[in-house]
Amino acid sequence: MYVKLMTGSKFGKFKLCTTLSLLTFVTMFVCINTYAADSDIDEVHKLVSGNSLRIVNYAAESIIYFDSDGSFSHLAVQGETSQGKWRTTKDSMCATVLPQPHNPPKEFCLYLKGRKFGETWSEIDEHNGEVKRTLLNGHPPQK
Repeated sequence: MYVKLMTGSKFGKFKLCTTLSLLTFVTMFVCINTYAADSDIDEVHKLVSGNSLRIVNYAAESIIYFDSDGSFSHLAVQGETSQGKWRTTKDSMCATVLPQPHNPPKEFCLYLKGRKFGETWSEIDEHNGEVKRTLLNGHPPQK
């Protein structure tokens, strides 16, 4: 009955068409933004899951091996090791070493959006000076 009343006049038909057009536009906008956010997370996830990150600073070299189950293992050249869990966001990989005395555990996030395998980039860390990082496709053999 309501739809029939709205569409009974030219104004009612215009109002119905405008409402449907606006609803369609909003739905498309939400779907596109949701897809874009998921694509970003997928992009970063593909860089991390089943792959590795080489880290070199003034003291040593180490590699973090990211397993597809969300866990990681870290191996330094000197033989030091650590384990933990990782997750991805739309632009970063975040890792937490476990066990950890902090409650809640401290998490370290590394911006990876737009990075590629084999790419090396440098950053300055206040404790370790220049830190070079390289994304590695797969898990290179442990030394």
